[in-house]
Amino acid sequence: MEITKKSEYAVSALVELAQYPGEFISSKVIASRQEIPVNFLPQIIAQLGSPGWVVGVRGPGGGVRLEVDPSEITLKDVIELIEGPIAISKCLSGELVCSRQGNCPMHPVWEEAQRAFVSVLEKRTIADLVVNTPEK
Repeated sequence: MEITKKSEYAVSALVELAQYPGEFISSKVIASRQEIPVNFLPQIIAQLGSPGWVVGVRGPGGGVRLEVDPSEITLKDVIELIEGPIAISKCLSGELVCSRQGNCPMHPVWEEAQRAFVSVLEKRTIADLVVNTPEK
């Protein structure tokens, strides 16, 4: 599994919004500040809106606003929203039945690595990233 640019852009957009609580920020401003392709951002914002994390308003004074506390959104939440379930190996994704199932010496290693990877993503929130963001 590879974490795509789309997931990185989604995290960056949430970090940008979290820095201005309660404010509507235009998509163009978010795209410019976070170096996200402006034509790609509406698709990402729509996905971030599906769980109610953001809301968008059109017209003068409109834009996008974060609707939840950024400490409630983990990196795991964002990645799974954009990419689907996290699996570092196809044998852990449930997509295929391995012919070596129950007999593979690597399976326990993949499971341990996945638990560690997911654990880190579950511990880090958008609020954590805001704290680590340099002042503009």
